[in-house]
Amino acid sequence: MNEQRDWSGCLTWHELLDALCARQGYLDNLALADDLCAANGIQTQAAFNATLKNLQNWRRGAHIPQRRNFVLLGKILKVDQFDGLRERWNRLYSEAKTQRTNVSAKNVEVPPSSDPTAIAPAARLSVAIAVAVLVVGSVAAFFVLVWPESDIADTNVVVSPEELRADYVRNVTATVGDALVIHGARGTNCGPAPDWDDAKKKLPELETGILSDGDVGTRFSRQCGRRVPARAILFTATSPGTEQTALFGDRISITVQ
Repeated sequence: MNEQRDWSGCLTWHELLDALCARQGYLDNLALADDLCAANGIQTQAAFNATLKNLQNWRRGAHIPQRRNFVLLGKILKVDQFDGLRERWNRLYSEAKTQRTNVSAKNVEVPPSSDPTAIAPAARLSVAIAVAVLVVGSVAAFFVLVWPESDIADTNVVVSPEELRADYVRNVTATVGDALVIHGARGTNCGPAPDWDDAKKKLPELETGILSDGDVGTRFSRQCGRRVPARAILFTATSPGTEQTALFGDRISITVQ
């Protein structure tokens, strides 16, 4: 039986994160940073230090985690242990991402590094330019390691809309706590993706999970003959079961274990 608790006093995602951390015994960030590093599969001291700094920033609302760490935090903090918390957790996170303006230096997450003596972000950019001039073929690998917009231990970081695929998934299989993109809402006339407020009006209520904003990505359009901007629809599995539904006219079968 899930625990009952009033979270209505948490009006922003970082307030909810901080309250949930305290409720689950993470009064400081040391143990949580250790657990998050383990969940990400990275155990270096440099990664731990970066995770620790990110957690401090997330809990005070300086910036918000990328999708991968958001999902992992939900599992570590056992969001589904509390009745009604998953909906608030997802909604406040989506609102925080919607309110976020252009990425700037002050709200970029600290990247991981295998070298504890890694140089500062400004110096990294200078090195990147030099490497690009000297060895073009090594640029891609270098950016994965040190570009400041990278997320901790996430080698599939979404750094532009073109890299987030918001494709239609006919058969969805997940376990409770999983979060995955299952469709994308396109705009009109091959134009920009719709706002989340417009896209969510067309979404059904589900018994096995919750649909939320997965950011702007792309999906293929036969009409346009290419990939076009689309609002990714993120499915978070909350209850075991099987159901049939439809998104934007496409039928979807969902199985949650």
